[in-house]
Amino acid sequence: MRASVTTFVFLLISLNVSYLSGQEKESIRIEQITPQLSDGHLTVSAVFQNLFSNKIVGTIQSGLPAIIQIEIQLLEKGGKQVARQQTARTISYNIWEERYVIHEDTAVVFTDFEKAKEFSSRLENAAVVARNKLKDEVTYYLQIQVGIIPISASQSEKVTDWLLDPNQTEERLASEERASGFKLNLNNLISFFVGGKKKSQYNSEWFSSKVFRIGDLEREK
Repeated sequence: MRASVTTFVFLLISLNVSYLSGQEKESIRIEQITPQLSDGHLTVSAVFQNLFSNKIVGTIQSGLPAIIQIEIQLLEKGGKQVARQQTARTISYNIWEERYVIHEDTAVVFTDFEKAKEFSSRLENAAVVARNKLKDEVTYYLQIQVGIIPISASQSEKVTDWLLDPNQTEERLASEERASGFKLNLNNLISFFVGGKKKSQYNSEWFSSKVFRIGDLEREK
């Protein structure tokens, strides 16, 4: 009897460790954060790992879109924030035409989901701040956080229409919010769709680049 209890306890511990390990593997990570200088701006590239959970994949393949929100901040070595940028892209699946559409500034179409995931999981040369606003003698580093938000059927059309129209004004947003009760505000997308305990499930932690100086980046060009 004692041996059976011991075996049962061991199995429970093993299952719990496996479960926790699985959770750790599924956490969103950001790798290869690379600062560069391009067209008079400090830009950044990065790779997102584990962005698409099984639930997110299921949502997309059912025909509902998801929003990927990327937040970038530039800080001095001491922690002072210099600049902050936020960008969003959508990924959706047309079940009739069997194609995936990723939309940010322009639309990119894929017929293979793995290629769509790979494309969506990269950030390439995103502008952070103009070069002339940075000081040569200061040491900087970049931080990035990424989140993905599954959108319900009732929210889908409004979000997609809004993201396709980048010329929204504060007045127009306020008017739409009063009329529909739907807050179309990029800064609040994650908090609107994913609040409370769910937020950590869909967002990465902040990940940091190596420290750098602007002069070093100029020499690398």
